Amino acid sequence: MLLDVIPANLVREAALRAEREKARRLPIHMVHKWWSRRFASVYRLVLASYLFEREEEVLEALDRPAVMREKARGMVFLEPFAGGGTGLAEAALAGFNVYGLDVNPAAVVAARASLLIASRGLPKRFGELAARVLRAARKKAGFLWELNGGIATYILVTRRRAPTWLSRLGRRWVAFCPRCFAVFETPAGTAAVACPLCGNEVELTSRPVATVPSNAPEVAPGWRAFAVELRWREGGRWRREYRSAARPGTLAAWLSNTARVARKLSRELDETLGELDEVHESRRLILAGIRRASGLFAPHQLAALLAYAEAARELAKSDDERLLLLAAASEAARCCCLLAKWYPPLGECTPAGGVKALWVPEYTSVTNPLASDGLRPLARGTLASALRAQLRAASYVEQIGGPSGAPAAALVGDALETPLPPRADLVVLDPPYGKVKSYASLSIPHFYALKATGGLDGPDWSRSPRLIEKRELTPGKDEFRRKWRLVVRRVAEIVNENSRVVLMFNALSSERWVTALKPFRDSGLYPVAVYWVSGEAPGGITTSKLRGMHLVVFRKREARGRLHVVQMETLGAATGRLAPDGDTERGACEALLSALKEVFML
Repeated sequence: MLLDVIPANLVREAALRAEREKARRLPIHMVHKWWSRRFASVYRLVLASYLFEREEEVLEALDRPAVMREKARGMVFLEPFAGGGTGLAEAALAGFNVYGLDVNPAAVVAARASLLIASRGLPKRFGELAARVLRAARKKAGFLWELNGGIATYILVTRRRAPTWLSRLGRRWVAFCPRCFAVFETPAGTAAVACPLCGNEVELTSRPVATVPSNAPEVAPGWRAFAVELRWREGGRWRREYRSAARPGTLAAWLSNTARVARKLSRELDETLGELDEVHESRRLILAGIRRASGLFAPHQLAALLAYAEAARELAKSDDERLLLLAAASEAARCCCLLAKWYPPLGECTPAGGVKALWVPEYTSVTNPLASDGLRPLARGTLASALRAQLRAASYVEQIGGPSGAPAAALVGDALETPLPPRADLVVLDPPYGKVKSYASLSIPHFYALKATGGLDGPDWSRSPRLIEKRELTPGKDEFRRKWRLVVRRVAEIVNENSRVVLMFNALSSERWVTALKPFRDSGLYPVAVYWVSGEAPGGITTSKLRGMHLVVFRKREARGRLHVVQMETLGAATGRLAPDGDTERGACEALLSALKEVFML
């Protein structure tokens, strides 16, 4: 099969498509933007080269995965560390019978949503249902965000200090005076400006330099509001403006009153969420005064999530509909929580987690989850944003051949214990690498949003981030070697001589590569090919310098002849946003070859 001997030009083609994906992910993988996603082009390269012998067929499959379906029918694709489900969705689009596992229920919900769209498509008239659910949720909790006929899309809050540059409105900037706390507009690009109310010279910066008064309305424990973005509908357009919340008046009183009502409405939810579970990064939350899970969200947001969950239960008629609605709540938690960060240059929030897990910002926004006009979002990262992403994903799937109809399942489970299929034709093993310590930490907003909306399922241990973290397989843990060996052994027991197992991994040291490779030798799996491909740039999540990833292809029977290696030929094809550090990547390539020689005597 071509997977054993993929030519360099085909790997380069996958690298070029990865470059385009980095700029704009394929819609099917935007349903839930899970952390550290692999590129679809890499999975398509693996899937197609497993099925086909001719380069032309693989090239076509990189753009049109549906061409694989006839060959893939009845074949089983297994991924025991499925994460957000990029590989599962791609295998489903290609027509494989798909089986995936992950210990994190938030990851599994993300995977199930895209897997459903790829394999069976959206339920009939789902867009209409989504719009009805949002309308019903707004009827229940929308009044908490409504002022004088307008909608509060963002409530800017701080733990102590605020920036003097708040946002942008077209070609104008929004400024905040640190003396009189007025909010006013000024021409974009201005370094300093006089406050029109008190005459104070204001230096515009996004750094938190302005101390917010102690009598500013507290809209969440420890968080005081200093400004609000409001929108009014005028004709067919929405007008946007910012107002100060740090000055006494109608707006401040409205915020205090709605916060009090929101706390009453979400009191039961606070009890449901309970104490914040201890995970790797939770000390940062405790230092910021967040000890209960409800403290990850403002009461306004909790009340909105509760109203949305109630509307979903009332209106959704099938498990598929409920899954998609709950997946939208999980995705919206990236921005609709207090761990997101307000970014003045864009005038919108940036998602929680990302660069620093559980890092509580000095100031941020309380994003309105219900801010929408029908399914048109009025703020970034809302419930409407997530639901529209599902509709776009379904449209994309229709364009490239429609849902495959192949059986597909994603389960909450530990790869050491959960039953595997009796056989597997193609297996991808993609354990975390680099210095990542806890995906449970990264998923905290998603996890508690799902708990708030009743979207968790799986074994008892999967209801606790602390227990999930204990079961995560990360290289830094003492038990990694033992657990990794058992997982590889389990996989080896269900593959045959026609099967292939692909390890997605990278490391800078030969020692770490030896640890990853030895279980394959001990389980009777032998390497036949090595490919350097574009990886999801780890950046701040893993603090790794590696931007590439290796695919090591294994088979049941020891291969004859030389190991097929494609590394340096494709390293130079990664450019632009994916441009790697050549010396660093070459070091990883050499470390892998050295480890293969040591472990398999190649």
